[in-house]
Amino acid sequence: MQNTSALYDQIVASPNHWFEAQLLIPTADSHTEIIEYLSQRRIFSISTNHSAFSDGVPKIGCAISGEVDATFIDPSTPSAGVYVPKMAKIQLEIRAKNDFSASEWIPKGTFYIDTREISHNDDGLDVMKIHGYDAMLKFEQMYPSDDSHDYPLLDTTLLQFMADSVGVVIDQRTLDIMNRGFMFSLPAGYTMREMLGYIASAYGGNFVISDEGKLLLVQLGGLRNETYYLVDENGDPITFGGNRILV
Repeated sequence: MQNTSALYDQIVASPNHWFEAQLLIPTADSHTEIIEYLSQRRIFSISTNHSAFSDGVPKIGCAISGEVDATFIDPSTPSAGVYVPKMAKIQLEIRAKNDFSASEWIPKGTFYIDTREISHNDDGLDVMKIHGYDAMLKFEQMYPSDDSHDYPLLDTTLLQFMADSVGVVIDQRTLDIMNRGFMFSLPAGYTMREMLGYIASAYGGNFVISDEGKLLLVQLGGLRNETYYLVDENGDPITFGGNRILV
């Protein structure tokens, strides 16, 4: 669960409220990088897959990557040499609104573009279609050489070393859970993602990347019971790309 402001909670509790989405996506030329804020009016579709289980089947010992598909007006300006960089980091945010107020923007996933297509729609606009993954794929590489630790290594130290190696922040809730002091031998010949799976299995859960882009251990007994769908001002679910978005 994410912390939200009193204003957010007040708006969501009101009978006539809806959610608004935006995408943050970088554009860059040879000298500078600018974060573009794509409002919902510039977004044609968004769908995300943030499952706590691999293949939708309840099991433990997995390190699951989230995915995003989005189609939006291309923020590039080719005539000025400004493009969306390869493997650009894009962020999805939402906020709650009613007829009187709007809440703060809340992160709902950070992803890295894997594939993209540019096309022209009937209105003559350049449209970008992307598919991306979250930071879990950064762990899909061999466990790095390590001369700074003595093995076997404490699970939290092992996890921190891997996270630092790929530049991913560990969610504090993960460290709060990992309090059993499991020890691991040097994982020669294993990928870091495989090691995440072994740690997750020891704690009866799975690793995911949180909405804030942090490494989060989710135990099967810790799954939240309540979710909400993004809806418009009429209370109807917003179907970006044919998929409803859970918040």
